[in-house]
Amino acid sequence: MKHTLIAATLVLTLFPALAPAATIKLPEEKPATTITVPDDWEPEESDEGILAESPDNVATVYFEVVGTEKEMDGVIEESIKWLTEDHKVTVNAATKATKDFEEAGRKWSRISWDADSKEWGPAVVGFLFTEVGGGKVLTITYWISKKDSEKNLETLGKIFTSVKSVP
Repeated sequence: MKHTLIAATLVLTLFPALAPAATIKLPEEKPATTITVPDDWEPEESDEGILAESPDNVATVYFEVVGTEKEMDGVIEESIKWLTEDHKVTVNAATKATKDFEEAGRKWSRISWDADSKEWGPAVVGFLFTEVGGGKVLTITYWISKKDSEKNLETLGKIFTSVKSVP
């Protein structure tokens, strides 16, 4: 028994992609989408969505499903306000970048900016959007510190490509 536990621990340590992950339904009642997030990102529910943070605190993502463009604009406005007022993050408006792309058969739109904070230093903040059916849009708000971000890029990619529409 002890050897099995040690072997399992070694496998999870050597192959983090095999680490346990939770499939989350959004919204929880009448889900429009599912997302798979590693357990060590400790996904937690809030009033409107799911918050998850990398174990090293380098990346934070927030998942929310909205139904209208007005709601989407509200998410962006509230998130920027939360970052700048509550967390003293400076968002460099001149660095705004937008991009439409397709990944794993899903169409996405991205808006992002360079940002900076005294606590975490340079970062990228932004939003990803993808239609999930029934007039609903998954909105992903993200904050990724530029320092050590490469350690989380593979996991973030897996999270984003795990998005599935619920019929």
